Amino acid sequence: MNKILVLAALLFSLPTLSSELPIKLSGTIQISVNNGTIDANFQLENIPKLKNYLILLNSGFNIQYLRNQEDTTNYTFDKIYSNGLSDSFGYFIPDSTGEGKLLPSTIQFKYTGKFPVISSMDKASDRGDWKGNIAFNGKSIRTDDFQTAWYPILYDIEKDKQYRELAYKIDVTCLDCKSIYVNGNKPISGTRAVFKKDQASPLTLFAGDFEFSDKNGSYYLNSSLTEIQMSKLGELTASFEQYYQDKLSIPYGENVVYIHTTPTSKKDSWLFVSYPSIVAINHDKGGLSSLLDEKFKPFIAHELAHYYFGDYRTFNSELGDMFHESFSEYLALKLTRQLIDDKTYFKNINQKLVQVEGKTFTAIKNIDNTADYGNRNLYVYTYVPVIWLAIEKEIGEEKMWQWLHKMLTVKTEQTDYTFMIKTLASVIENEQLDFIEKTYLSHKNAVNNAKAALQ
Repeated sequence: MNKILVLAALLFSLPTLSSELPIKLSGTIQISVNNGTIDANFQLENIPKLKNYLILLNSGFNIQYLRNQEDTTNYTFDKIYSNGLSDSFGYFIPDSTGEGKLLPSTIQFKYTGKFPVISSMDKASDRGDWKGNIAFNGKSIRTDDFQTAWYPILYDIEKDKQYRELAYKIDVTCLDCKSIYVNGNKPISGTRAVFKKDQASPLTLFAGDFEFSDKNGSYYLNSSLTEIQMSKLGELTASFEQYYQDKLSIPYGENVVYIHTTPTSKKDSWLFVSYPSIVAINHDKGGLSSLLDEKFKPFIAHELAHYYFGDYRTFNSELGDMFHESFSEYLALKLTRQLIDDKTYFKNINQKLVQVEGKTFTAIKNIDNTADYGNRNLYVYTYVPVIWLAIEKEIGEEKMWQWLHKMLTVKTEQTDYTFMIKTLASVIENEQLDFIEKTYLSHKNAVNNAKAALQ
């Protein structure tokens, strides 16, 4: 490829720049990991002008006030339960008519919450911890940047867009903590610190009684890893990131921060990504050491893929959740075959084919809302990745990678079915597009067609 084409490819891969200033979060938050309490006094500024919106906050918080920028007046507010968006209530300020909504450019929020502290498993439930839980396990507090809604998140209802990535300057105090970490900053040792970032970033907060280390630019929090183990995990992570970067022609972002913590239940165990953090939740006394096991490599691949489908680009519409998870799973499958081994790849594929055997699924084209997924996990992690693999069989790997690049870079307000078809149409011929749409995207037995293509 000549220099002009290389430059063009790099320019095309850059995220769309906006003239708008990012929404900024500022203020203070006080936490006690022993008592399970949070007291926040935050301010959102540079809020865009929206007519139909909600401001999401965890349903465990009690609001003292929403107040104006001049600190002279409290706003009257209403709330609804925002089921399907996060574990939160959705707040809004009615306008003077009572028919519309008022949205000032700056709002002060003061709220408090007290959450269960599950420091012993003696009386803990077998299941019941989840990503959206503001989790106090007696040693630390765990949040994420979306479902926990521990900071106010503006939601544009008309565009189905959440402003969870913010510029911020927040003062965090936790007197019974040894260390504090907020996404986009280095972790600190101490009971108080000011965390700041001028670029919009998702905010994950992890604080408590834990040690941390850094190795080759990456941080490991509460990891229980040796120097050798940190090096191995770092090398593995770097190789996975490089694979995605090369295939998608989009540079990978910041160095990953690995966090280990225990669940507030006996048997729950999972990974989640809140970029650049990858959080492992389990009761493994070896901390993050289990991630070095061969069987966990595909899970790491999936979480690292979420940098592209979830952070680099956030997808909205009724297909947004499906795009995030199914394409991350597809990327993980491709990486598994290339960098792990064929045996693991085919084992994972065959497991998915067994899981969809005899099942009926709503065709992707006919999804009108997330309820149409049916069994959400089966749909987004199993059924749709099988469809993507079948489409790859039809158009080839090179065209598939070109399509994913388009999905990540083409400017649009709605990342819906129409957007998906337009991006696919830009890399293949019309006749092939018609066949794929009829066979895999709108056919009521698309799963059988996909299985036939893969076997």
